[in-house]
Amino acid sequence: MSDNFVLATGVDTLEENENRAFDLNGVSVLICKTVEGIYAVENMCTHQLQPLEGGRIRGCFVFCPLHGQRFDLKDGSPIGALTKKPIRVFPVKIENDDIYVDMSA
Repeated sequence: MSDNFVLATGVDTLEENENRAFDLNGVSVLICKTVEGIYAVENMCTHQLQPLEGGRIRGCFVFCPLHGQRFDLKDGSPIGALTKKPIRVFPVKIENDDIYVDMSA
């Protein structure tokens, strides 16, 4: 495994459609477990720089808990009128039921 991958948490620590933020190398990274897979994004809405942790997950989208701005977890693109700036996404690897995040992305 590349040195750029950092252990975030175990796969079983999150339920489907749940998210939780972890401090990885000084960056707040939101791990999202969805029906479509596990994704990692920076835990910061680009609308008003508020944490995304606790926002609803629907399919492969996370909604900001403050104003409902929606972001695609696959590529970080925003859907809606509040911001046009995408969120940062990180590659994820699952190994031995642990979630690793590539912090070089």
